Amino acid sequence: MDALNYLYQALEEKISNQLFYNECMVKAINPVARELFARLRDEETSDIEMLQKEILFIESRPSAVRKIFFSDKKV
Repeated sequence: MDALNYLYQALEEKISNQLFYNECMVKAINPVARELFARLRDEETSDIEMLQKEILFIESRPSAVRKIFFSDKKV
């Protein structure tokens, strides 16, 4: 498995965690527990944004195939 696949796997886990914390927050009656779940959800949101940026960076890098077939150099 390459780095991009690991990042996508981590992203899926973070999104799942974010949904879980959000559901817990909505269901929590105790305000302290609600605040804790909101904070955990927000941390996951921050991690998701970071992973999305890293994935975008990797996917936007030119690959060897792109360099060969889509280069701007005129022959």
